[in-house]
Amino acid sequence: MINKSLLLAGLLWLSPCVWGTKGRVNTLWCGYTPEWNTSYSTITYQSQNYYESNDIEEPLNLMTGVFQAKHTGYHTVTLTAVVGGMLPSKPGDILMEISPVYAQLYVKINGRLIMNTEAGHQSYVIVTPREVAQLEMTEFLTAGDTVEVYTGHVTSYKLSREAYNHRITSIPGGYLEDVTFCVVHH
Repeated sequence: MINKSLLLAGLLWLSPCVWGTKGRVNTLWCGYTPEWNTSYSTITYQSQNYYESNDIEEPLNLMTGVFQAKHTGYHTVTLTAVVGGMLPSKPGDILMEISPVYAQLYVKINGRLIMNTEAGHQSYVIVTPREVAQLEMTEFLTAGDTVEVYTGHVTSYKLSREAYNHRITSIPGGYLEDVTFCVVHH
C-alpha cells in the first residue's frame, strides 16, 4: 500500500534529465500532481526539483500547467493517470448501484484541442476505475509552441439513492489521481 504522505512529499517532481545515445541528446520534463478534481480546466503541477539547472526559465510552467517548446523538433508527450474510488456505503444500507466514475483528458497544442495526431493517433484518454490510463503521442513542435493537458469531465461526486425511502446523498470522490505529464524532446 502506498503511503499518501510519501506520495505527496517524495513523488511531486519536475525533473529535467539529459542523456546521450551515440551523439543524440534527449531532454525530459515531467510534472506530477497527486489529485485533480476540476472539470474543463488545464491541469497544474506541484514540484520538488532534484537537479541543478542553468536555465533561468523552465519550459514547463507549474503554475499554468503549460509546456513551451524551447527547440524545434519532434517531442513525445506521455500522460498517465488514475481515478480514485468512492466511499463505500455503510453496512446495512440498501442503496441503488452507483454509476462508475471517470475522467476525460485531452492534449492541447497552442491552445487548441488536438483530437488526432499527425500520425492519426488519438490524443485524448478516458480514465476509468481500476486501470492506469496512458497516452503517448509524438508531434513536431516549433520553438515557442505550447502543450498542456486539459480536462473534460472529472467526477468529483456521485449521488447515492436509497432504494426504499428515495433519500439522495452526495458522496465526494472519484477524482483524478497520480497525474503525470512528460515531454521528451528528441
